[in-house]
Amino acid sequence: MTNVTLDTNCIIDLEEGRDEAFYIKALVNMHENRRINLRVVAISASERKPGGEFASNFTEFKEKIATVGLAHVEILKPIGHFDITFWDWCLFADDQMVDLERRVHEILFPKIDFDYGEFCRKHGLDPASGKIDKRWLNAKCDVLALWSHIYHGGGIFVTTDDNFHKKSKKAALIAVGAGDILRPKDALARLTT
Repeated sequence: MTNVTLDTNCIIDLEEGRDEAFYIKALVNMHENRRINLRVVAISASERKPGGEFASNFTEFKEKIATVGLAHVEILKPIGHFDITFWDWCLFADDQMVDLERRVHEILFPKIDFDYGEFCRKHGLDPASGKIDKRWLNAKCDVLALWSHIYHGGGIFVTTDDNFHKKSKKAALIAVGAGDILRPKDALARLTT
């Protein structure tokens, strides 16, 4: 059975009833009929909610995905990071896990420092301020979404985020274990042919 991982944008597509929601709902139906193994990434709980707020606990995220019809899908744990991940929904990393995270980061965000302290130094920010820079945090969440997909068995990573689909990046991400990276419509077409 093919693993199919939905990124945060897919959850938003379902929440807001965007055009892609039609295809994502079809993927949910395929999961319910045991034709694919549909998953979401726990790092999605660490993304900003509309209005700029963050979830105060992981239960909020579980309720959110249940509301859009994803209560019964597998949730993939990312590497744990202080002030980013929920500690009961992450993994303690070894060197190989961090190496994969770094490789994914370097492909997706070659101009953003992997290390937050270094990023802050270059941009004149205080890393101890208690507030993580939005640009760096968004990059970390994207990296951990794909990292989770790869680490937990790959398959098809479904996203509408153009950064994952850039020719200069997509092949390299597939080479490190992503399987394939497709938009919802393309993932459905691939899985129904």
